Amino acid sequence: MDLKPSSRETKTAHLIAYSSLIIAILYAIHLFVILDDSVVKQMLINSGQKPSDNAVGTIKNSFQFTGVMYILANLAGIISIWNRHTYLWWFMFAVFTSQILYNLINIGAVYGAILDSKSMINILPLTIVMVMSFILAIYMFIVSIKRKSTFNR
Repeated sequence: MDLKPSSRETKTAHLIAYSSLIIAILYAIHLFVILDDSVVKQMLINSGQKPSDNAVGTIKNSFQFTGVMYILANLAGIISIWNRHTYLWWFMFAVFTSQILYNLINIGAVYGAILDSKSMINILPLTIVMVMSFILAIYMFIVSIKRKSTFNR
């Protein structure tokens, strides 16, 4: 087995690492700056519910708790700079695909509430996270099929 990683393997690892860092930063901006009480209240109003402080806090905490788990999972991708392991490859693939699926569940309600209570630019972080996760998941899947391995192992 080759001890020195190939250039292609290193470039792929750096792409995954830096992209996952960017995704983590943008998702944190979405969760802690954009998704505030006014957006959650608007989400409840748009769904025909009466927004109480308890409901707003519960929904916001739910989004943030799950979001922190995705932020930490995305930050795990930085490890691929130093350790290019097959398990890390498939873990990051699972993170990207599950993040897409999780956000698609409420995308209409979240986008509607953001557009109603804030400006159009505030949907950019979540949109970029979704697009980057989708592109990386497809890229990783195609690379694993084309190379018949992950990180050339």
